[in-house]
Amino acid sequence: MSVIWEAAGRGLLKRLTMKLSVLLLAFCAALGAPAVAQSPNAQPTTRSAQDIQFTAHDVATLLKATQDAEASPNITIKIVGKPATDMPAYDPIVHFAGIDANSGAATIWIVHSPDKTPAAAQALRAAMELACMGTGFAGPTWKAIYDKVAAMDAALPSNAESL
Repeated sequence: MSVIWEAAGRGLLKRLTMKLSVLLLAFCAALGAPAVAQSPNAQPTTRSAQDIQFTAHDVATLLKATQDAEASPNITIKIVGKPATDMPAYDPIVHFAGIDANSGAATIWIVHSPDKTPAAAQALRAAMELACMGTGFAGPTWKAIYDKVAAMDAALPSNAESL
């Protein structure tokens, strides 16, 4: 991955790690879905009200992509350090800012000197997952899910909660 660090500190990704099992549960909970089946060959087991489906194998692919992103030349993630006052209220530690339409690079904002807590690690991991999904690095299934949910979110009124 090409990581472009701006005032965030080079060792941050290494210091802010968490167990993938906790991440998987948090991800499924965020989608409002039941836990994913253990078998990697399972039929689609996770559904939301918007008919978004993925298998346990898809989740494993996303987690592997997130893990591999740091060493891959096939994804660029720009990490931008921000003062706390510049962070969104709903993402005070780490915020996935989106994908640059021209370069295809993902941008993640991170508060200057974040606390080294499980919440900070989870926030960074979630932003990394969104970067892998949004750039297509996690594969076409996750890119399609990202695009669908992003379109649904963009269609909400400006005062509505994000998806």
